[in-house]
Parts: sequence; structure tokens; C-alpha cells
Amino acid sequence: MRPRPVIENRTYLFTRRCSERRFFLRPDAEVTNAFWYCLAWAARRHGQVLHAAVALSNHVHVIATDPTGLYPDFLRDFHGLLARVVNAWRGRWEHFWDANQASAVVLEDEAAQLDKLTYVVTNPVGLVHKASDWPGATALPAIVSGRHIVARRPKHFFREDDEGGAMPERIEVSFQPVPAMAHLSRPEYVGLIQEHVAVAEREAAARRRESGGAVLGRKAILAQHWNDRPADAEPRRQLSPAVACRDKWRRVERLKENKLFQTLYRAAFEGFRAGMTAVFPLGTWSMRFRASIQMSTA
Repeated sequence: MRPRPVIENRTYLFTRRCSERRFFLRPDAEVTNAFWYCLAWAARRHGQVLHAAVALSNHVHVIATDPTGLYPDFLRDFHGLLARVVNAWRGRWEHFWDANQASAVVLEDEAAQLDKLTYVVTNPVGLVHKASDWPGATALPAIVSGRHIVARRPKHFFREDDEGGAMPERIEVSFQPVPAMAHLSRPEYVGLIQEHVAVAEREAAARRRESGGAVLGRKAILAQHWNDRPADAEPRRQLSPAVACRDKWRRVERLKENKLFQTLYRAAFEGFRAGMTAVFPLGTWSMRFRASIQMSTA
């Protein structure tokens, strides 16, 4: 896996796909509750601020801000716990997620944060007509209403309190405005999201009319077997972006910074392996905990 800088107070779009694109997360009630429970527990444990989330049948998207630079621990606990809980529900033991590194795209500006927020909450469109029609986990209703989602401890996996269980019986999930739009009033923020969602839904409907396609629909989605997968060929060797930014030059600057981080990290790591004194670049994550290293502060 390539090293990635982990810097405090960045906002990310996180994405993870199920192994072989199988429908392990098919949205029955138990799986939807497990998704919210595991997400809320991991976010609370590692101080992540949630902005949006959705769980489709074979992948998940989460937008969150990482105030303290702990997102790798958040992803480890969220993805690891969700895999174990759903595997136990499905009666399976094998790998749940695909072998690729989870995608973490930094959302640099207001346009990128709004674009990706719209992308996440409208991700089910095409499978269903409206984003709100998705029968599984989606943050859209909670974002629009301002209400919390309540998830309960999955009984099939965790012990009860009187049996020594330490996990909370219930957890509330809430979604805050993305940082670049925190200055907006709540009506302005919600109205902007609803406007962009409506545009995405109209554009998807127009594409279906042109192609003669149709949505799968809620009933067919729920009728799918959880071990099935899409019939189309699995995409291979696609680019994995690290930055989303509408401003071209800001994006170029961030990509240059990332490339420099890769160069400095590799050089420091090779020096460390050779027994030399090595200073790792700011944003180094795993080596901070696996070995006693020096890290640059700038």
C-alpha cells in the first residue's frame, strides 16, 4: 500500500468495496442497523465529524472531517467491525472487503465538498428513481430533517450488558455541514443540497430516457441474494484519485505536495531500514506507531 499523508482537520471522501463486488451489504434491516452502529461507534471513538454516508449493496461511501489526524484508526475499526458483524449475520467467514487500500480523497474546497456530498447521497440513483427511495442506509433523510439516526447494538454479535458486554446499547448518528459551508444557515445548507440532488435525479432520468434503461427498484434490490454480484465486468486498473478540488491550481499544488511526501517518505524509510538516522515527513502515520521515529513539523 502506498503511504499517504495524514494531516489534522482535513475533510475526506472514504470509499470501500466488498470483495468481488458481492452484495454482502444488501440492505435488509439488520445490515442497515449494523452499518449505522459501526460507523457511529468508530467515528465517536476516533473523533471523526460525519457529514454524509451511504451503504449500497456492495460498497460504502462516507464523508468525514478528521480533526485530530486519526482517520486510519477510524477506517480500521469501522470497516473491521462492520465486516465481522455482517459476516456473522450472513453466516460466513471469508474476506468481506476487497484487497485494495480504502480510498481516501481529500476534499479541498467548497465546490469539491458540495460535489462529493451530492455524489454520496445520490449514489443510489439509477438503482432507484429518487435518492430518498433507497431502502438501505443513506444520510439524506437525516441531513434534510436534522434528526439523528438511532442504531441499536446488534444482538446476534455483541453480548448483552448482563453478560459482560461493553458496547453501548444504542448510538445516535448525526451529520454536520461540511466545513466549507458551515457559514450557511441550516435552511440555506439544506436547500442547496436538495437543489443539487434534484438536478442529479433529473439528469439520471434524462440519461435513462435516451438509453431506454430502467431502474432496478426497491423490490428487486431487496430480492437479490447477498452472495450475488453485478453481471458486468469488474473495472480494473482505474485511477485512484487522492484529491478533489474545483480550483485547478490548488489541485496541482496539493498533488505536488503529495508527490513530495511520497519521495521524502520513501527516502526516510530506506534510511531507517539501513539503520541510519531518518526524519520522516509531516503526515507520516504507521511508522509513528510501529517504530520510534523523528517526524518533521513542517
